[in-house]
Amino acid sequence: MPNRGKMAIRSKNKKNSSGGNNTITNTEVTADDLALIGAGLTVLGDLFAFLSLVKVREETKDEGKEKS
Repeated sequence: MPNRGKMAIRSKNKKNSSGGNNTITNTEVTADDLALIGAGLTVLGDLFAFLSLVKVREETKDEGKEKS
């Protein structure tokens, strides 16, 4: 696996108008890319944690009304 950890992107070569020549450009996932992905997943996790706390709060209020 020589390209392990790299992504290949196909792009059309705009200089050649003679047909559909495609070139493959190798790009690596950088540390900044991984940091952005991690930050996005953290925000998503925090959102689900907040929603679960809101749901628990609603359920405890409903249980209090049923007992009265």
